[in-house]
Amino acid sequence: MTFSLIELFVLIPLLGFLACLLIPKKQEKLIAHTAFSSVLASFLLFIYFCIDWGKQGFADIAEHGITIYESANYTFTLQFFFDLTGTVFFAMTCITTLLVMRFSTFYMHRDRGFKRFFATILLFFSGLSLIVFAGNFETLFIGWEFIGITSFLLIAFYRDRYLPVKNALKVFSLYRIADACLLLALWYAHHVFEDNINFSDLTELVSKHGNDLTILGLLLLVVALVKSAQFPFSYWLPRAMEGPTTSSAIFYGALSVHMGLFVLLRTFPLWEGSITVRGLVFFFGLLTALICTSIARVQSSIKTQIAYASVTQIGIMFMELALGLHWLVLIHFASNALLRTYQLLISPSILSYLIHEQFYHFVLPPQKIGQNFLGRIRSSLYILAIKEWNMDRLMSDYLWKPLKAIGQLTSFLSIPLLYALFVLFFAVSVYVGTTVETSSSAVALLGDAAAGMSILMYLRAFSVQGKMKAAWNLILLGHLYIITFLFLASPENLAPLLMYALGIGIAFVLGYGVLHYLQIKEKDSFANFYGHIYEYPRLGNFFFIISLCFMAFPITPSFLGQEILLSTIHGEHMLQIVLFGIAYVISGVAIIRLFAKVFFGPHLKTYHEVAYKSS
Repeated sequence: MTFSLIELFVLIPLLGFLACLLIPKKQEKLIAHTAFSSVLASFLLFIYFCIDWGKQGFADIAEHGITIYESANYTFTLQFFFDLTGTVFFAMTCITTLLVMRFSTFYMHRDRGFKRFFATILLFFSGLSLIVFAGNFETLFIGWEFIGITSFLLIAFYRDRYLPVKNALKVFSLYRIADACLLLALWYAHHVFEDNINFSDLTELVSKHGNDLTILGLLLLVVALVKSAQFPFSYWLPRAMEGPTTSSAIFYGALSVHMGLFVLLRTFPLWEGSITVRGLVFFFGLLTALICTSIARVQSSIKTQIAYASVTQIGIMFMELALGLHWLVLIHFASNALLRTYQLLISPSILSYLIHEQFYHFVLPPQKIGQNFLGRIRSSLYILAIKEWNMDRLMSDYLWKPLKAIGQLTSFLSIPLLYALFVLFFAVSVYVGTTVETSSSAVALLGDAAAGMSILMYLRAFSVQGKMKAAWNLILLGHLYIITFLFLASPENLAPLLMYALGIGIAFVLGYGVLHYLQIKEKDSFANFYGHIYEYPRLGNFFFIISLCFMAFPITPSFLGQEILLSTIHGEHMLQIVLFGIAYVISGVAIIRLFAKVFFGPHLKTYHEVAYKSS
């Protein structure tokens, strides 16, 4: 038997997604059956594969997929890896997705977004399958981006409401930090091992290069902390439950929230030799378990209670993994995923029952907190837990607000002047890059300046209010500075550089055309959330695809060029790579924020139904 069947685990739900797009919205049964059948077919194929795998002794399977790009020193290949860890995670993915889809057939009946919901779930399932069976960092990163963008779409599922859209932007902003750290980890691993890294060869690679890979382990730890909602990022999980209860069950109860844990499991040989990393994994798991337990016990929202209870268990899984208890982690994951899925699916019924019971049989609870010193300590902890230990406020005050303030420092410079400054900078960079050795201090200084200028452009785009076409231009300028930085770091790789530039250029022209058309048609300046997707649904979907291209999403030429160039940049450009990572975070947040401002939120026209801001 050939093991090319692994690729079908990703391909089948993708075909189901495309089929759902072709089915009319009113055909709810056909949409639901198509989506359910796609996941069921993947699950049945998986069972057959596991039986055959067992006959061959349960040996790990490493399979080379499609080679997308190949050069003398770099190969971009979709690779797949099948082992016990992937088996457990994919089995739980199939089981919980099938349960949720069956439940959603009735729960989402006659909802305006019925078709959109099932299509997004299938896209999420494909991305998760790609992560679980990824054989290298590149393949994992593609799946990682897919579940990130589908998370944004499902959190903002009720896109006529202010809070779901706002919280979707908050969650995506944190996800983008994890994305950047994963991209930097990919670059660092390629730099350390000087070769493509396959997960099947990690133990052998580490034995050859030594066990001290602390920096790589720390990058992967940040990725895991953000994605699995560990302290201090735990606050995003209850805010992600603004979407339908069924999507909350599959995303934030069972599957997506465990992906940070999965990354640590998959890359365990890379950091198991670092006492620092293992100690930090244990410490953050313990801290999260203690803090989130206190938060879960005092929350009034049932979804928030379940969210923090799930995060608490994942924190314990982090501790188990730090101790090397892999079997226990897998059993714990499966148990937690099934329990949280069940709790979230029945939560509306439980809530209805409790409200009815409280209405007729309410008894005032006794006062348990005394007025002594111990009582005051308990009161303080209670207030902290009620406020979720101020994690959201601290992140806003000490990260996003300062970034917006920095972006506003260049507000006195007009867009034409910024373009003129870039042309001058680019001319100097081309002259220096073609006449001076790439290892010289002048080239390094220009590279630092280019990376820094890209961050400034993205920050200003992030802080712009109302002038969306100006923000679109600023994002383009940021990309142009990134192209300059990549040219200075690797001037011999012009082909991927042109690929990156072409993808960005086409996305800019199309996106600017959409914004200009809307501004003329609606005669407004996009000062706030406008909800234009109501009257321009196709245009909104088209602009969303353009936005993905503009932010170098994995399926686009701009990402491929960016990825190839990053992998060829040498280790002496560490500062520039860190600056590039910061720019990567801000650019994605600025682009998705712009899209949400224009197309999501309560519609500006009063003849459309508008939800309350607090709903």
